[in-house]
Parts: sequence; structure tokens; C-alpha cells
Amino acid sequence: MAPARVLVRLPNWLGDCIMARPLLYAVRAAWPTAGVLGVGPEGPCAPLVVERAVSEFVPWSRTRAVRAEATRRVRAWRPDLALVLPASFSSAWLAWRSGARERVGYRGEWRDGLLTVAVAGEPRGERHLADEFLDLGARVGLEAVAVPRLEPGAAGAEAAARVLAQGGVARGERYALLGPRSAFGPAREWFPERFVAAGRELAARGLRVVVCGTAGERASCGEIALGVGPRAVSIAGETTLPALVGVAAGASLALCNDSGLAHVAAATGAPTIQIYGSAASGWTAARGPHVRVLHRAPVCSPCWRRKCVIGTRCLDAVRVPWVMRHADELLAEAG
Repeated sequence: MAPARVLVRLPNWLGDCIMARPLLYAVRAAWPTAGVLGVGPEGPCAPLVVERAVSEFVPWSRTRAVRAEATRRVRAWRPDLALVLPASFSSAWLAWRSGARERVGYRGEWRDGLLTVAVAGEPRGERHLADEFLDLGARVGLEAVAVPRLEPGAAGAEAAARVLAQGGVARGERYALLGPRSAFGPAREWFPERFVAAGRELAARGLRVVVCGTAGERASCGEIALGVGPRAVSIAGETTLPALVGVAAGASLALCNDSGLAHVAAATGAPTIQIYGSAASGWTAARGPHVRVLHRAPVCSPCWRRKCVIGTRCLDAVRVPWVMRHADELLAEAG
């Protein structure tokens, strides 16, 4: 019997939320009349809410009061099925507290007893995370379906146009997006001077260069834009996530680290280059119609570290000429 109400505990990171889209669309395709309640951090989940990948949304955070309110709302919603995507104990605890008869998630973190279907996952990095999420759905009969491109929505598109205009990028002007930071840490960040060099190459090809980041990354993003020159602008801290989706969707090219921005850009269909460092590209590489993942892994990779202790050989192996060769190929593909 098809569930009438499906609770999905969404991931905590932006990139992981984008990788959850195939599962959410599989839910929608299998049970088109079911309500889908998403629970997760408000910021990273914003693109999913805007595109209506979930029908309702409840915020979740580290704050005890927010978690208590979320639990109360979820219990009152009375889900039939809970799909638990994060690997944390608290996410399985929420599913158990929800009262859902069926609770599906991966084993570990002392949470097996809270789940009715506790799946044994493969070692980290053996399977792409989007496929791991779909594997959970397969336990309740879901099948993968075609996933549409990520859209910013009308408000996000309008906000993106406004931010770009404020940065001096004219409507219709071709631009490249640089994402030089990663929330995970410096072991996933290509060197700033190489972003500057790549940005200059892109500017020489006639593209404006738009540097993106969070409010806390304004200074470093501004330095990179300054280093690229007068054809570059930083919009770090100036966009909401829906607006960032709009900026990414309009880019002729996105050059990013292993970050949420790379996943967003790839999901919109923008030609995307994603540079990998300490993580396993086979596990969390961005997926989209025009994506190049650049990863020259040394023997110590993947180490999963936030900070490297031996000099980030993985990132040093990614040189500007290699990046630009792929950039030129992607630009040619996109016309």
C-alpha cells in the first residue's frame, strides 16, 4: 500500500541535498499523491524547497528548542514512512519519535534499533552518495527516474539578475563563475593564486568573472577578484541560495572546488569543472550534463581531512593548463 505521508530527513550539507534530488523525485514519481515532509537545515535545503521537491518543510538545527519544535510538528504530521538520509543518531531518533511505521536508513551510530529497515552500507567512497540514497528508496520499492535541471524559481532568478547587475555584469553578458572556497576546509580548496590565474585566462577569452562565496568568505573572494583584474567581481555574501542557483544557471562555466556550489552549478546544467582534494571523487562528485571532475589522487588519497599535514599533493597536482584545457572543451561544447 502506498504511503500517504512520507517523512524525509534531509542531509545537512548543500552538496548532499543536491545529491538527494534523485531520491526525492523517485518518491514523487512512485507516490504522486503522497505528502512529502522534508526536515533539515534551512539554508542547505532551500533549493529543494524552492523547486517543490518536498511538499512541506520543517527546519532543523543544533538548537534544542528548534529540534523540539521540529519533533512536535513531525509527530503531529503522522508520517507513514520515514527515509533517513544523514548517518547521525539524532536523525534516526527523529524518525523513531515521528511514529512512522516504517523507518529506513543506514546502520551505524547506535541507531539500528530505531530503524525498521537498517541497511548495511558499503565502505565510504565505494558508491556515489546519490546512489546510496536511491538504495534506501529501493528498499521500499522506489526506482530511479529522470531528474529535471535545478531551477532557481522566479524570485531566485530575479534576485540573481539584480546581484549580477550590481556587480556590473550586463544582462546577457557571458560570465564564468569561480567558487574558490569550501565549507569543509582548506584540504578541499585549490590554491588562490591558481584561481586567479585561471580567472585571468577566462577573462582573456572574453568572459566576465564572478567570484562566489559566503559572507564569511568576502575577504578571500574579494582578493581573488582583485587579482583577476577589472573584468572580475566578487558577489560573496550577496546572494541567498535561490539567487545563487540563478547565478549558477546563467553561467557559461563554473570552476569550483569540491563544494556545494559545484553541485548546484552542475545540477542547473551549467558547464562545471570540479577540483578534488582530500575526498573521494567517486563518492561525491557533482553530476550534471556537462561536468568535468579533476582529481589526481596520490597514494594518501582519500584522507578525508579538513587540513592537510603534508602539503595537499592532491591539489598541487591540478595545474592551470590542465584546468583550462577542460574549460575550453566545455565552452566549445556549450557553444
